[in-house]
Amino acid sequence: MAITTRDAKGAALTWAELDENFTDLRDGLNIMVPKTQNSGIKVDSLGTPTYPWHDIIGHLFVDYNDVDNASYAVYRGGIKAHQFVANVSDAYVNFHIPHDYVVGTPIYLHFHWSHNATTVTGGSVTWGVECMYSKGHNQAAFGAPVLITVAQNASTTQYQHMIAETAASTPGGSAVQLDTDQLEPDGVIQCRVYLDSNDMTVSGGAVPDPFVHFVDIHYQSTSIGTKQRAPDFWT
Repeated sequence: MAITTRDAKGAALTWAELDENFTDLRDGLNIMVPKTQNSGIKVDSLGTPTYPWHDIIGHLFVDYNDVDNASYAVYRGGIKAHQFVANVSDAYVNFHIPHDYVVGTPIYLHFHWSHNATTVTGGSVTWGVECMYSKGHNQAAFGAPVLITVAQNASTTQYQHMIAETAASTPGGSAVQLDTDQLEPDGVIQCRVYLDSNDMTVSGGAVPDPFVHFVDIHYQSTSIGTKQRAPDFWT
C-alpha cells in the first residue's frame, strides 16, 4: 500500500492513480511522522494551524481520616458529590503528563463545579489548588508547591454545570504558576484542591456550599507519542 505522487510540481495523477490513493487513505496505511520533539498533527490547516487540545483526567480523592476533607454529600436524587466549605475542605488529585504533550506550551486547570440551591442570586466562588511538579525518571525532586486560584461568577440556575479555567503554568514559573519549561512526558503534578472563598449571594437562608464534580487539565497535543519510553524521548 503506497500513495502515488509526482516529482514535478503541478503534474497531474491519472484517474486510476487518484482512485487508488483515495482507496489507500480510506483503508488506512502506516503514516511516518518525524521522531523529533513537537512533531505531530495540527488542526485548521486552511487557517492558522495549531496543535489540538486534549484532557488530562483527574479524579478527586480525600483523606477520610482528616476531619477537614471535602464531604461526600447528596447532590441530587441518590447521587453524591464532593462538597466544599471555604477555607476548610480539602481534596486531592494527581496528574501525569502524557507522551503527546507539546513541550513548551502552557497547561490550564479546569474546575467543574455547581451548586444545588434554588436561592442563589449571584456572587462568585474562588477555587484554589496547591500543586507541585517533578520530572520523572530520576531527573528531579518535587519542587515547592505553588498556590493557584480562579474566581468565577455563580449561576443562578440550580445544578448548572460551570467550568472555571485558569493557566496553571508559565515560562520560568512563579509563586502562582508551575514552570512550563520543566513540563515533559512522565512528569507528575500533585494537587490539593480547596475552596478559597464563597461569595455567592442568596435571596434568603444560608449561602450554599458548592460542589466540585471534576478537576482536569487541558494541554496541547501532538496527537502522537514519543519514540522512546524514557529521556531522551525524541532520539
